[in-house]
Amino acid sequence: MAKKTARQRVVKRLDDVTSRYIRERDKACVQCGSKENLTNGHVFSRRAYNTRWDISENGNCHTQCWGCNFRHSKDNYDYFKWYRDKFGIERFDELRFEYKTTRKITTAELEELYEELTEAYKELVDESETCQ
Repeated sequence: MAKKTARQRVVKRLDDVTSRYIRERDKACVQCGSKENLTNGHVFSRRAYNTRWDISENGNCHTQCWGCNFRHSKDNYDYFKWYRDKFGIERFDELRFEYKTTRKITTAELEELYEELTEAYKELVDESETCQ
C-alpha cells in the first residue's frame, strides 16, 4: 500500500474533525431524529472541496443516521426536500452553485481550515459541557 501524501492526510483529518463537529452540533439525524449510528451527511457530494467541510448552519454538512445517509446516496429527494424546507429554495440554489463552482484549494489552505475547524469543535464541546 502506498504512503499517503501530506494532502491526503490533511483531507482525512478534515473529514474526521468535520464529522465530529457536525454530530456534536446536531446530536440527532436531521431527517428522522435517530440518535443511533450518526454520520456526517452531505447535501451535495463530498467530491467538491469547496463545500465538503461546510459546517455553517445552512451549509452542506448535517447529521444523518447511517440509514438516511445511505438512502440519500441512492435517492437524494428526501434530503434535498428537508434542506429546502428548512433553509429555503434560494439557499439551496446558492449551495448548489457553490458546490458546482470549481476552485483549487492548496494544501496550506486545507491545513489552515483544519486548524479553524479543530478550534470550532473544541469551542462547541466546551459549550456543550457548560450547558449540561
